[in-house]
Amino acid sequence: MVLNIVFSGIGGQGIVVASDILCEAALFDGLDVAKAEVHGMAQRGGSIVAHVKIGENVLSPLIETGKADIILGFEMLEAARVLPMMKKNGTVIVNTKYIPPSTSIGSLSDFNSDKILAIIKERAHKVFEVDGIGIAKKLGNTLVVNTILLGALSGIPENPVTKQSIEQAIAGRLKEKYVSLNLKAFKIGSELVNLG
Repeated sequence: MVLNIVFSGIGGQGIVVASDILCEAALFDGLDVAKAEVHGMAQRGGSIVAHVKIGENVLSPLIETGKADIILGFEMLEAARVLPMMKKNGTVIVNTKYIPPSTSIGSLSDFNSDKILAIIKERAHKVFEVDGIGIAKKLGNTLVVNTILLGALSGIPENPVTKQSIEQAIAGRLKEKYVSLNLKAFKIGSELVNLG
């Protein structure tokens, strides 16, 4: 069995770091991993998508349209953009941050966070809303949104990667002075999605 996860957001949100941490943690757990990234204009706040496959006998990093089990959305509009990637019974974990496009193209100017969230809820089997920015602000650093979302992902039963391995990967990947804060953010995120 292979779990297909699509990470989606904009450049600067820590998507590459978060997906790297998850992949490293999966390797700690003895799982096969494949990863691919699509950067676009990520350096300038543009779209960025990472495909991660975890399981046994993972052969290719790219996830086909309609095959993603989970979408991890770092921003609402970007999460909505990748909905065609998701299976019919897929799950979306979405940061409730909405960043309006810098240019209004056609019908995009009519969108707001409520409409986008409604579209996501209509398409997904399960949706978990995470106030990543709000939590990160309480922790004193908005750069920990990615580890909050990783924490939420760790609470999904379909995810075979253990929390302990993700914590180990966080500790190994980040600078020592940021490890404690990120582990705290991860723990808070993991408590948000408690499906027993």
